[in-house]
Amino acid sequence: MLLVAALTGCESLQRKLTRKKKAQPPPAPVTVFQDYSAAMTPLDRYQKHYAIFDYWNAGLLAALEARPLNPKRVTLASTEALGELETMKSLLTEAVAARLDPLVKEQTKIHQEVLSPGLDAYRSAIVARRLEAHTRLIHRDFFWRKVQDELKPKE
Repeated sequence: MLLVAALTGCESLQRKLTRKKKAQPPPAPVTVFQDYSAAMTPLDRYQKHYAIFDYWNAGLLAALEARPLNPKRVTLASTEALGELETMKSLLTEAVAARLDPLVKEQTKIHQEVLSPGLDAYRSAIVARRLEAHTRLIHRDFFWRKVQDELKPKE
């Protein structure tokens, strides 16, 4: 019996004693990003920044009306909305950018008020009303269809 076991071998014992190869992680995929921003027309670029501004501005308004007030969310939305509005201004010709400048200054005042440490539910409601009026002015005068002929040419 011992001879038969030695000649045929014990497969389970042999499996236990053999060293198994470690599993190697799969190779990292090669990603090559293409820059499509060069193919954008000035109107496409303005539409993109207008839509992003609209998103962050609506987020700011929702954050100001939310209870309890989340200061980090309000700060982020205000910062991004102001940045997009300034980008929109840079895409316009000088005459139209001069008309947008007071609105950028008003958005900056709202941003500073939002960043102030004493922002409570009462003050946030007042800021939200100012922001709604401010947003209506931007939508009325600087919607992309109204300023599509006033954009700076592609550089």
